[in-house]
Amino acid sequence: MSWYLAEPRALWLFAIPLAFAVWVLVKKRTKDARFLLPMTLTPALDSESGKARRRMRIFFLGHLLVIGLLILVIGQPEKQKSWTRTWKEGIDILLVLDVSESMDATDFTPNRIEVAKSVIRDFIRVRTGDRIGLVIFAGEAVTKCPLTHDYDFLQRQLEDIRLGELKQGTAIGMAIATGVARLHTSEPRTKVMILLTDGDNNVGSINPLTAAGLARQSQIKIYSIGIGKSDRVVVPIYAYDMFGKRTQPIAQVPSYLNPELLLGISQTTAGHAFMARDPGALGKVLHEIDKLEKTKIQSTTVRESEPRYLALAWIATVLATVLFIFRQTRFRFASAGVTKLRGLHAEI
Repeated sequence: MSWYLAEPRALWLFAIPLAFAVWVLVKKRTKDARFLLPMTLTPALDSESGKARRRMRIFFLGHLLVIGLLILVIGQPEKQKSWTRTWKEGIDILLVLDVSESMDATDFTPNRIEVAKSVIRDFIRVRTGDRIGLVIFAGEAVTKCPLTHDYDFLQRQLEDIRLGELKQGTAIGMAIATGVARLHTSEPRTKVMILLTDGDNNVGSINPLTAAGLARQSQIKIYSIGIGKSDRVVVPIYAYDMFGKRTQPIAQVPSYLNPELLLGISQTTAGHAFMARDPGALGKVLHEIDKLEKTKIQSTTVRESEPRYLALAWIATVLATVLFIFRQTRFRFASAGVTKLRGLHAEI
């Protein structure tokens, strides 16, 4: 909060009463001390007593004060309050996570899916103001959590992910198409899809590069992350009982990661592709994406001015009225306009 004058040039008017006061001080020291008070307000003093001179001095200073207040009124003093208004332009981020059986590989400890969930959990914690959603896929793709600001709900849905809950396979094209459908109508200018997978597209009716072309048309950038220490691992296939509980492995199949496909998907949408060969690298990749896709924060300084010259005008009016009343009562003024102060050598 601060004070200032809307018309600071009005301060130059103080030169008028200042010059008059200097003139009075010079004149009162002359041998023939005569001066004229403004507006023909010279008191006709019956005596030259100290009391009369004090009254004269107070009356004179009162008029100078009124003039000073009126000059400040002309300057239009205002009280200014200012504050900063900040708002965030969030982005929409859709996490597309592979939950096929190959994510149970133990080249990451304890396995790929648990490491991926842990790193995603940390990624969600550092985002502010963004809507984040979650799509999971294997041989099919489903929306686990729509775009939301409710990060607690999103975290619960992430923790609820279990391998084997979807038809087996790796339908990367279907996963991207599902993500495009979720992001297509969102309002933010920046829309991002983060694809985490450890396999190659082997099922589904939509080619991944075709789905990436749809994402580009919707102005969606895809960041692809390949998970795994190697591009090929042998993954056990388990049987499940009627309650969805894993029983025993019934076969072993190889799983292949296709880095070239992930690179092509990202380049189609002006995104980036990464290979996460260990848990630490996966965390660094998501941290790098976090730096690339920052929430836009804008701030504007808002100022509000409150006029304060009215109070000064009232004070000047009251003071001038008091001086006028005293002139008509306690002091007697000459109507001729000026009075010669005879032999006044004391201070005013």
